[in-house]
Amino acid sequence: MTALTHALGDASVVAKRNIIKIKRVPEVLVFVVLSPIMFVLLFAYVFGASIEAPGGYREFLIAGIFAQTVLFGA
Repeated sequence: MTALTHALGDASVVAKRNIIKIKRVPEVLVFVVLSPIMFVLLFAYVFGASIEAPGGYREFLIAGIFAQTVLFGA
């Protein structure tokens, strides 16, 4: 088996565990869905006009919020 096969197998195990967790505690799903939306709205409208970023602040913001969501979800 290759490293990719092992990684995909591990990812599927983690996904199954998270689905079981969400079934038992549905409030987790609300937090997982609403927190990135809240961060995007907060940072886009509160800090959007005051921060200069190359290529536009919104693109920079979405990439950062995506990375934050992945790291907090792990």
